[in-house]
Amino acid sequence: MHSFLQYSKLSLTEIIEYAVMFRMQIFDCLIIGAGPAGLSAAIYMGRYNRLVLVINKGIGRIDSHEINENYLGFPQGIPSKKIYILGQQQAEKFGAIFALDEIKDIKKENATFIAKGERGEYCGKTIILATGVTDIYPEFRNIKKYIGKSLFWCLTCDGYKTIGKKIAIIGKNDHAAITALQFLNYTKNIVFISNCSNSEMALSNKRQQALKKAGIPLFVGTITNVSGKNGMVEKIILDTREKIAVDYIINQQGATPNNILARKMGIICNKEGFIKTDMEQRTNIPFTYAAGDITEQFAHQIVAAAYEGSAAAIAANYDLYRPEQKDNE
Repeated sequence: MHSFLQYSKLSLTEIIEYAVMFRMQIFDCLIIGAGPAGLSAAIYMGRYNRLVLVINKGIGRIDSHEINENYLGFPQGIPSKKIYILGQQQAEKFGAIFALDEIKDIKKENATFIAKGERGEYCGKTIILATGVTDIYPEFRNIKKYIGKSLFWCLTCDGYKTIGKKIAIIGKNDHAAITALQFLNYTKNIVFISNCSNSEMALSNKRQQALKKAGIPLFVGTITNVSGKNGMVEKIILDTREKIAVDYIINQQGATPNNILARKMGIICNKEGFIKTDMEQRTNIPFTYAAGDITEQFAHQIVAAAYEGSAAAIAANYDLYRPEQKDNE
């Protein structure tokens, strides 16, 4: 069976044949997304001896230079991409099948979900949404060189790397300002850059005063470029022509939950757009679950995503049992 990495190299005829094969097969579970949550769910479903298909449109957030140093069991750290590669290999070991496609819609026909993608349709008895989020980064040339090397977004994941370094917090609201103040536990050399005009600022006077009291300079302006070498930032250039020397950038402009499919299905999200689930990752739609950064449940960490993926799979597997296999029947 092709993995989705191989799937992208198929001819048009092979893709059509592959799509027809998938359309004829009813999977026990369709997992949308192949980050830590989706991969963890696939491993668990495979080990439950369920027929599972993981559909992914690309690597997403995990496709960066990030070295995860707080994931249990890797004292030297592990690259995000390696977690992805090893996770897929582990899931495939237990029978999970992978396909490269972007799902545009999911409908239910009788007891079967039909996931409609750009390359085909896929049928499943249960659905696990692990669609994650899309980060809102500042816009400058060659930004991908810096993401995960000197441009980060998470204090919990990467704050430790900034001890004694000069950092820039990028954001325009009180949440970003609070994050800047929290970074004082790691370094006293902090600047705050709004990356917007003064009229677009959403920073309260209270937080501006807190930054001033802490000795954190506030720069109001938009980033036009960044200079650096080998992925390590050296200077930030603003539209005000100011040049700010830094070692790291901490992006605090937020992220957008990838909830289009969930909303089309009628799945309830909170006011920020994250999917609401119960403690077993069930959504309000029967036989539909969500896991990872797309949910509102827990801290958006890899370890939490892996847990949520496992919990979603455990719930999906249980819901697939026949009545006589359930302890509450």
